[in-house]
Amino acid sequence: MKYEISCNSLYGKCAYADNSIHFSANGDFDEAVFTMTVIFPEWKKDCFIFMPACAYNGNRQKRVTRKYPPTYLSHEMGLDCDPLITDLPALEPDGSGQMQVTSADMSVPCVGIYNKEKKQGFFIFTEQHIRSKNLGFTLDGGKLTVSYPAMRTDIYRMCRPHENSGDCGFPVKKGENISSRVEITTFFCDSIPQFYAKFLELRKSVMSSPRAPFLYTRELWDIMERHFNEANFSGEYYAEITHVWQCGWVGGGMSTYPLLKHGSPLSQARARATLDFLTGHQAPSGFYYGTIKDGVRLNDCGADEMKNVHLIRKSADSLYFLFKNISATEPKQEWIDSARKCADAFVRLFEKRGTFGQLIDVESGEIIVGCGTSGAIAPAALARASEYFGDEKYLRIARESLEYYINMFLKIGFTCGGPADILTAPDSESAFGLLESCITLYEVDRNERWLTYAKWVADYCSTWVVSYSYEFPEESEFFRLGINTVGSVFASVQNKHSAPGICTLSGDSLLKLYRYTGVKEYLELIKDIAYFIPQCVSTDEKPIFSLKKERLPSGYICERVNMSDWETPRKVGEVFNCSCWCETSLILSFTELMTQSEMLE
Repeated sequence: MKYEISCNSLYGKCAYADNSIHFSANGDFDEAVFTMTVIFPEWKKDCFIFMPACAYNGNRQKRVTRKYPPTYLSHEMGLDCDPLITDLPALEPDGSGQMQVTSADMSVPCVGIYNKEKKQGFFIFTEQHIRSKNLGFTLDGGKLTVSYPAMRTDIYRMCRPHENSGDCGFPVKKGENISSRVEITTFFCDSIPQFYAKFLELRKSVMSSPRAPFLYTRELWDIMERHFNEANFSGEYYAEITHVWQCGWVGGGMSTYPLLKHGSPLSQARARATLDFLTGHQAPSGFYYGTIKDGVRLNDCGADEMKNVHLIRKSADSLYFLFKNISATEPKQEWIDSARKCADAFVRLFEKRGTFGQLIDVESGEIIVGCGTSGAIAPAALARASEYFGDEKYLRIARESLEYYINMFLKIGFTCGGPADILTAPDSESAFGLLESCITLYEVDRNERWLTYAKWVADYCSTWVVSYSYEFPEESEFFRLGINTVGSVFASVQNKHSAPGICTLSGDSLLKLYRYTGVKEYLELIKDIAYFIPQCVSTDEKPIFSLKKERLPSGYICERVNMSDWETPRKVGEVFNCSCWCETSLILSFTELMTQSEMLE
């Protein structure tokens, strides 16, 4: 891909050479800035614009203004409705407009471009910061400007008005010389999978750090199990600390699996009670009720005037994990009957509509919002149903629906709509669900096609995972704790923080993919992800404190790994006092990964 580079600064000489940008100050300045601009003479508006965990195809979906959590309005719904995003950094749907972000908004400081017409790819990788200030990236048409440091016009604030930028330069003395690494790569590229495969190869070329140490111990398991029993059991079921029941997604009916396999008799009994609750709250359609608070069924998301709105991902997660749970204990007939009823619901929905959609009416099973890949793990659930019940119809729909999702991924270049709070923004949660489906189908029928798909999706999953140890502000809690961000995972382009673990899986599909292919990068990726999580557990020996100086109780994990200033600069490297889904990811990692020899140091 053809490009031209120019460097500029009002504060001194600036030049690009030897894979670095070099700056020499011509005076004493309190706020110096320099830039590197890359111009693409053959720019096309339909070029695929990529910033890992920050922008996929330039986020060029229809944008709407919503308060958090954003919901669809009734006129925006339908089987063939448009995918929507909130007012996050994005190009216009036609490819015009401007995007401004910082290195901290990405899992890896990088911008990629895929010119489909020319079959060419481009990557630029940079360092995170200059003098402890994050770099800035501005994309405007065929011009990419890297600013040292970031000098944004305004600052992204999720689901609320953006704010004027307080960005400023850094102090220098006359004659001072500064250099910063830059790696630029151009390559032949004729597909989205080839584009992401190249990224996986290069993602640690500039920003790379050793992963966190191995911290999985029996003592940590005991802390987590005690926490689940003291704080996360409502009296009827395991849930997050609020005791609001949410099946799937944030752990309802998923945390039960490791507790059944490795928990105490008390944990096993409570896990079984949780499965009783899940299977006892199943709608006539066959799908599970997604949210229950104080005995009242609530919408998963959607406009206030809508009723019975259900995130299809929740039932897909629940069904997939129900088969895991059944394998870990002596199942009740009621659970088995419930699993068949839910599997039949997925079959009916796909045979009728050719998709699982994103939101459905849980009572009728009809699609409310049809776009996105929210149900990406459903093929895995149906493949397990085919194994358990010996019924070919489940495997048939598993195959057809996985092909549907892969074709969508190849067409748009990303997965979207997995979480309930992001409309249809690109996300990692449905990506890892799709990977689970590819691996499960391969395990069921050993068709090499599914393994090929798994590699495509795994390469894409790597774009959501932080490759390096972020430099936190010295006054922050994460600086005090020495948190190493390698392996933390961004959930979506809307919620600009990474998190401890995949929401909500162990990621053992990556370990299996390594075993099936021998590609070491997949093993390294899952080790990065898994080793990161234990750092974020508050314990009596290593307490974690919130920004308000509240001590998080033992076993708590907050989902925030704030590198970006999306919640204000003061919250970078800080957490709030909460207990969340990351705890389920941790105990799943104990069960599905830490019994494997490859994961041990």
